[in-house]
Amino acid sequence: MNVLNLSITAAATLLLSGFGTANAGETMKDEGVITCVNDKWDEKEVEKGHKLVDAVQRCMLIPTDRAAEKVVEDCVGKYEYMADGSWKGSGTCTDNRKGGKLYNSWEEGSHLKEYSYKVTGGTEKYAGASGEGTYYYDNLSDTLAGGTYKGTIVLP
Repeated sequence: MNVLNLSITAAATLLLSGFGTANAGETMKDEGVITCVNDKWDEKEVEKGHKLVDAVQRCMLIPTDRAAEKVVEDCVGKYEYMADGSWKGSGTCTDNRKGGKLYNSWEEGSHLKEYSYKVTGGTEKYAGASGEGTYYYDNLSDTLAGGTYKGTIVLP
């Protein structure tokens, strides 16, 4: 596996960890450290040098604010690797939080310096949430990755 095997973190990737108690209409700072483990990396070579991958990861979002909630995130995504060495990936993550779930989508690729994510909604207190941010991380082994994320979460 290469540096991109764990790119879903998405973080997921994505990626979302609110700071403190959230109130309706509030914009929450979203930044910290992300760590991920690869549960599935199903790679298929469709032609020489051209690979398609289905991936599943579990991540932990550890906010910069030590008092803020740590979040477990479940991510899925698809990647495409080209013979010229370029690649791209996209997918979704679900943050399992106290007070509900928060959903986000993410995009990664060799053409990007930082990867991006968008908050696409949620359940309970996160229903109708929006926001966005960027993240980056590196593979630490074939199954582990770590990095940072920074963005915002906006509650309706």
